[in-house]
Amino acid sequence: MDSEAWNEELEEQRLRSMRKEWEAASAGEHDYYAVLNVSRRATTEDIREAYRRLSRLFHPDRHHDAEKQEWARRQFHVIQRAHEILTDPAVRAAYDQLGEQGISMGKTVGYKLHSVKDLQDRFEREARMRRIEDVDEWVQSQSEITLSVNGSGIVSPSAAQSLQRGANKGAHGIGGLAMQQLFMSHSFTASLSDTVSGTVEGRMLSRNSNASAGNGAVKVMIKRTLGPQTWISFTTPVLPPHVVAVEALHCPSLGTFYQTKVEQHALDTHTPPAITVRAGRPLSPYSTVFISAATGNQYALSSVWAAGPARALHRQPARVPRKPSSVTIGITGARSTDEELGANITATSNQAYIQAWYKRKIDMYFSVTGGLLVVGHNPQPVPASGNTARRTSSASPASSSAAPLLLGDVSFNIDMVGEIDRHTKLGWKVDLGLASGVTLTVYLRRFRNSVNLPILLTPALELELAIYASAIPMAAALALHYFVLKPRRRRLIQRQMDMLKDEQRYQLSQQQRQAQEAVRLMADSVGRARKQALAANGLVIESALYGDLPFGIAAQDTNVLSAAMAKFGASRTALSSTDEPRACDVAVPLHALVVGDQLVIAGSGSKQFLPGFYDPTFGAPKSLFVRYRFRGKLHEVTVKDDQALAIPMREHCIE
Repeated sequence: MDSEAWNEELEEQRLRSMRKEWEAASAGEHDYYAVLNVSRRATTEDIREAYRRLSRLFHPDRHHDAEKQEWARRQFHVIQRAHEILTDPAVRAAYDQLGEQGISMGKTVGYKLHSVKDLQDRFEREARMRRIEDVDEWVQSQSEITLSVNGSGIVSPSAAQSLQRGANKGAHGIGGLAMQQLFMSHSFTASLSDTVSGTVEGRMLSRNSNASAGNGAVKVMIKRTLGPQTWISFTTPVLPPHVVAVEALHCPSLGTFYQTKVEQHALDTHTPPAITVRAGRPLSPYSTVFISAATGNQYALSSVWAAGPARALHRQPARVPRKPSSVTIGITGARSTDEELGANITATSNQAYIQAWYKRKIDMYFSVTGGLLVVGHNPQPVPASGNTARRTSSASPASSSAAPLLLGDVSFNIDMVGEIDRHTKLGWKVDLGLASGVTLTVYLRRFRNSVNLPILLTPALELELAIYASAIPMAAALALHYFVLKPRRRRLIQRQMDMLKDEQRYQLSQQQRQAQEAVRLMADSVGRARKQALAANGLVIESALYGDLPFGIAAQDTNVLSAAMAKFGASRTALSSTDEPRACDVAVPLHALVVGDQLVIAGSGSKQFLPGFYDPTFGAPKSLFVRYRFRGKLHEVTVKDDQALAIPMREHCIE
């Protein structure tokens, strides 16, 4: 396999499929629909008819030789179990949802419920609970650690000196590095019932400056699920700030949502609640538009809130964060599975933001995101006293709205993310701003936990430094990805596939032996049926192969019989000359399934579970090739492993 043709994402999917097949084979699991050759929509009568048809071939009482009776018992045991499972509505519903693991559960709870719908709902809940329990250790907790560092003392000493004379005067550091602040948060979620969950979250912020030492908060949230599309939550604080929040979300359809959040300061009834409403809906199959509106807490509607922060700042009885009103309109979309983009505009009472971003997925392990942010602000002087505030507001009501909007900052960011493994991501982000300078952020994410390290390289934009901070790490990351990590993952995937194939060899020999036993049990009956079909000029299976068929066996594009036969012979020779088996002969098992000059194979799953079949190429895509004769004319057809087959068909004719 050359490097150009090697597709890492497809090989990962193939490896997962191999693991699943190996686990099922090791546990002795079967696809009982394929065993009886019925579809998953088959009625109970269809299942019973298929069972009776196979019983005529494999029931031990129909064979007199002791060895064949033993073979028949092994085959009939699987057929009988398939019949028992699929004819019991409760057990069948459990099997459809959970596979073999749900069979015992179906026998336990099936007769306590009243309809198939009840059974399906119950087993869907059970399956969902099992999935939740599998990942409970990881998804029920979430943490974040962000350590902001000022490294301009090393990278840009001149800029650092001016910065030290300003706001960062009290910062302490080692070797030119100064810690600006440390932010930590952790939350834990536990299920209180089937529809109610509780979350405890704690946050702390520590600043390394003379201005403020930091703060912290602890809050508790109770969330109730009202249905598959709606939930509501209530959040209450344990420590200041004492802000109580109620939030609700409703998703009436895919891509459409309505969300409302109300926040109220519990110790200050003079402060009005901050209400935020969000809504979104699909604009096209590839894009979604959304809008968000927030009232903030700087308004007054009645005498109760007349003394709120918007009207009398000096009369606030508690420290209430000021939240301005805002409106956001945005759109997100995907041009393809590898490209995502979006843009939004936000306007507040004294600021405006325009943001756009574009994400390119290079492969399943590496992606690059670029973003642009433009900030404008309208500076409004804060009144020194209540009288000043009253004079300012009464003098010129339109003065603030007439003030020009000044450019606050224009920033650009580029974000590179690579996967170390399935659950761990390492990222490198560079933010470049006219006013904010150059900041480099390195972050590590594993499940829902993240560690972030933003480093301020310079408080002023330096183009040369910006290029070094973005272009060089990107080139290094791409080189590491393509020349080190990707080849390493390729070797690891191939090694795991080889190990699974080695472990599957014993299962292959067992399956091959059982398939050969089934063919011998069917041989006499199939021989008689072939003679009758030949005499009546009916349907006769001349040859059939099942497995990895890469040689283009089907000859539907030619009507030259000699060429088709030569092609088939060459293909069989190539299949048999390989070191490992590529396909197995299934002409006899297929002819045993012929009923009234018709052969129908349901496409419910893999054909390896049909009587007389086995998987000759573990982990490889499989196909079924059939050459048959009907009314004296030769036909050919090739179908994929999970594809249904019905013969005879006129389009299969090659003569």
